[in-house]
Amino acid sequence: MKTVYFTDSSAVEQHALQSLLTFEEKENIGRIAVFPDIHYCSERAIPVGVAFQTTEVFYPLVTGKDMGCGVAYLRIPRSEALRPFDKARHFRALEREVHRMTDEGLGGGNHFLSLELSDQYLYIIVHTGSRNLGVYMYQENCRLLQQHNPGQEWLPVELATPAYRRAYARVLAYAASRRQEFVRKTYDFLLRNHYVVAGTPAFADSCHNLLEFTDSGVIHRKGSTQLLPDNEVVIPLSMSRGSLIVKPNRWHTALEKALWSCAHGAGRQYSRTDTLKFWHSLKKADKDEYRQRFSELLNRQDDFDSSILQEFDFAYKDSAALLATQPHLLRCDETQPIVTVKFTGV
Repeated sequence: MKTVYFTDSSAVEQHALQSLLTFEEKENIGRIAVFPDIHYCSERAIPVGVAFQTTEVFYPLVTGKDMGCGVAYLRIPRSEALRPFDKARHFRALEREVHRMTDEGLGGGNHFLSLELSDQYLYIIVHTGSRNLGVYMYQENCRLLQQHNPGQEWLPVELATPAYRRAYARVLAYAASRRQEFVRKTYDFLLRNHYVVAGTPAFADSCHNLLEFTDSGVIHRKGSTQLLPDNEVVIPLSMSRGSLIVKPNRWHTALEKALWSCAHGAGRQYSRTDTLKFWHSLKKADKDEYRQRFSELLNRQDDFDSSILQEFDFAYKDSAALLATQPHLLRCDETQPIVTVKFTGV
């Protein structure tokens, strides 16, 4: 079977399903894995939330300009946490600090940096990518297509020369280094402000927007997280729900069918427009509860900007379905959000 669904195929949004079915018809596409967060993408033929394999060709533009995008965590034992984060005193200071952590910022959309808490750990979690270096590589890929296969979306795999693969690996490494810089500098912020004591926090990183060149072909991951043996990865659930920490069950037969990939988020149940309609349909008491929980994100009118509302929990699917439809994943931890910084792109 060419396409394997790790979600309820009948629930896939019609625009996404149609573009997926169109992509299936291409003769040079091998196995396709579809995950719960699949959604339509107008930029390229195949939806977000998919991994697929090729052997003789590769699709250099399928991951867009933010190749190398991923999520990293720094995990701190709660025994090393001294006190709860004081939003009233330090949220704006943390926000300003995040602005200065790198020259290129987090980026917009669903990129974020957050502090999250589980039963045993405090997490610093960041979602960001390669920024300008990814844009440069995207432009180089456009040039290669124009030169070698104009009017098409694929290139012969022979054009992924050792030099090309080194340049591509440099983009992925740069994105990973940015994530590490964000979490380390946030940890320093917590140390300076006496929220944690110095220790040896664990670091983990994953990527969900990349081409993986292997001896047996190319795995394309467009909004699907790369799994590595025994490595934990973060699946952000929503801005107001927290994150799921998982790792691959390396003995499960579904792992190969999933192309060693999994969902990179819970997946939206409402479009951004419908999310705003849902918010306006809520009772005042329900809205006030969100305003109280996330008071640091209120604007000068004491309300949430639309960009914030679009990332709240009601916009996303039930997280329980993630594990139910992805049996190749092992649950490691689950968090609740403390504070989130967004939209610091420059």
